[in-house]
Amino acid sequence: MIKNILNERKKAQTVVEDKNFDYLIMFLICMDAVALGLLTIDLNIPSLTVVLFFLDRLCMAIFIAEMLIKIYAYGSNFFKSGWNVFDLIVITISSLPITSYLIVLRTFRLFRLLRYIKRLKPMENLINIMITILPNFAALFVVMGLFMYMYAIIAVWIFGDIFIEFSDLPSALFALVQTFSLDGWISNIARPVMTIFPYAWIFFFSFIMISFLIITSFFLSVISMMVHKEFKISSKL
Repeated sequence: MIKNILNERKKAQTVVEDKNFDYLIMFLICMDAVALGLLTIDLNIPSLTVVLFFLDRLCMAIFIAEMLIKIYAYGSNFFKSGWNVFDLIVITISSLPITSYLIVLRTFRLFRLLRYIKRLKPMENLINIMITILPNFAALFVVMGLFMYMYAIIAVWIFGDIFIEFSDLPSALFALVQTFSLDGWISNIARPVMTIFPYAWIFFFSFIMISFLIITSFFLSVISMMVHKEFKISSKL
């Protein structure tokens, strides 16, 4: 009896560890994502909406069956894998009854694609690069945060009594983010301020130039780091 159970578990392991099984799950996740996206659009086609809802429920049922098969196949060892626990949490959350009304929770299933990154080499390379530059990005975030904080305080002290965009620190930070993004900052922010403070252009010009310098330094440091890393790898070979 025990031997038969072990044989059945081995067969189940063979199924869930097969590449084609992984590709099938990836396809279903992508198909479910398309269905969820279309459900957010008012298509005015009731029959299509019913089909999409049924497709979403069918994918959910398959995902639950997948989890049950894996738990049966691996037993207690199922919970020793971080990816398995991650999948189980995502499926549990997205299958709660309340998620029928909160589609944002159902979209959590898309995060399951992360575990299949190794199957797609270009995506794996992209993720590895992102992980590599995380320290640089954290440094950029800190430097830009301190820089904007300093300029926001200056803006509140100089322009805050007249312009609502700089009336307090949060408002000033938001205005500076808009300036940094170059989204209508000249007509909506800089020119109105310069009508009262003619030399305000010095403030805005220096802010943009220093921001550009910080961002340029970030990209150059990343490029330099990647080139240095590739050079070390080539030298070892």
